[in-house]
Amino acid sequence: MKIKVLPALCAAAALCGCQTSNQADYVQIGYGPSFDVAHAQCELQKRSVDQGYIAIGSPGFVAGAGIGNAIGNAIAEDDFMRNCLIISGWKRAPHGQAAAASVATGASATPYGIARAPGSWINTALLDWKDANNKCVAGDKAACATRAKLGAKLKSAGINPSPV
Repeated sequence: MKIKVLPALCAAAALCGCQTSNQADYVQIGYGPSFDVAHAQCELQKRSVDQGYIAIGSPGFVAGAGIGNAIGNAIAEDDFMRNCLIISGWKRAPHGQAAAASVATGASATPYGIARAPGSWINTALLDWKDANNKCVAGDKAACATRAKLGAKLKSAGINPSPV
């Protein structure tokens, strides 16, 4: 009986060692909320992918079915979190490369000015478009190009920015 417990403990330890979900493992790939906001939103929804199970039989079979269901649910939750964070503008980077890249370049973890307008890339894009528009009106050619690029992104989202 004790011999059967050892492989199960080794398997559980190996599976537990694979879990990582640290902000340092994510890089921002587009406009969107801060990592904390995006992670919290996804965390609230991830339990919706869990599947229940029914097992009838010996205690060993029922326990095995429960463990298999728990592993399947953990995999489904991880897939959901990955996809949800991608939709929110964050992508999982190879372990350790995200933090190393930001330190090497001196870039912040939020390159799109999310601190100015948390919660929506549209808010930030509109603020950036307004700043670029003001500079373009003053004669800055580079700001005119930025305004055009941001205007195109906003128009593709159904928003037509116009100076007021």
